[in-house]
Amino acid sequence: MRLILFPFSLIFAGIVSFRNFLFDRGIIKSVSYSLPVISVGNITVGGTGKTPMSEYILNILSNDFRCALLSRGYGRKTKGVLLADNQSIYTDIGDEPMQIKAKFKNILVAVAEKRNAGMEMLLKLPNPPEIVILDDAYQHRYIKPGLSILVIDYNRPVWKDFILPAGNLREPSKNVKRADIVVINKCPNHLSEKAADNIKNRLKLSDYQHIYFTSIRYLEPVSMNEDKNMDFSLILKNNDNHIVAVAGIGNPKPFFEMAGSIAKLDKKVRFRDHYQYKLTDITKIIDKCIIKNKSHPILLTTEKDAVRMKKIPEIFHNFGHLIWYFPIELEFLFGEKDKFDNEIDKYVRRN
Repeated sequence: MRLILFPFSLIFAGIVSFRNFLFDRGIIKSVSYSLPVISVGNITVGGTGKTPMSEYILNILSNDFRCALLSRGYGRKTKGVLLADNQSIYTDIGDEPMQIKAKFKNILVAVAEKRNAGMEMLLKLPNPPEIVILDDAYQHRYIKPGLSILVIDYNRPVWKDFILPAGNLREPSKNVKRADIVVINKCPNHLSEKAADNIKNRLKLSDYQHIYFTSIRYLEPVSMNEDKNMDFSLILKNNDNHIVAVAGIGNPKPFFEMAGSIAKLDKKVRFRDHYQYKLTDITKIIDKCIIKNKSHPILLTTEKDAVRMKKIPEIFHNFGHLIWYFPIELEFLFGEKDKFDNEIDKYVRRN
């Protein structure tokens, strides 16, 4: 199949390269802004961990500065520029912005297909942000970020991949050169320095580019209905509980592996990335388990999936006590957390 699609990849690569050439030469203009703008993006379709990286940066900055997240709002049913508020739901702004809005009450979250329009709206607010995080903006070159962070999935090396549609790359892998910081995410915790050096050599980064290696750490599972009296460890000890893992994310394999490492899974159910859950999806999973095992199952899911499920009132009220999700956070390897934090802080304060 890759062989059949390869000619189309050559055409797509030519179009993307020509577009980048126009931006590089200034024929198509990139707009610079007079405040710190940090872009977080990737060159691989599917999940590489952009959202956890954006959350990590907001954790560093949001206590000291007025921050905003500006996203396209992938998967939303609205159009144009929209500023999220307490009544926003994920179909208004997208699941990832919704997840961030729920976690960071004090930041602005805006969505816009045309990011320049979103920036102009943010800057015209009575109390505009001091810092803007551009989500999923590596290919969106109409705004020139002051700091560009590229997130790459360790399990999907860009130097082994092809450009769309034969592969999963949005643009040729050589374009990692546009990033100021490259983060290799989803690394195994035991990654050796020799293996890390090999990745650095493969990417052929310039001297001005910095590279970091991170892993995903799954935190204690949280009940969707946030019942503080429920204890997941007791659920695991109950032999009558049947556990189903459910995920609708770009690359669910690491999640399924993690879920399988802490519990014996009866089933793994996969939906497409950004899938908009319906009540019937959850009832079918539960009913099949009841028919087979004569008891209600426990559903384990990701934080991003929980955002989408939670906004369906029937799912939340009927099955919230059966659904548990795992918050995640980034963990820096080789003791470089402080180095990364200082690099972000230094850029912001300098600008």
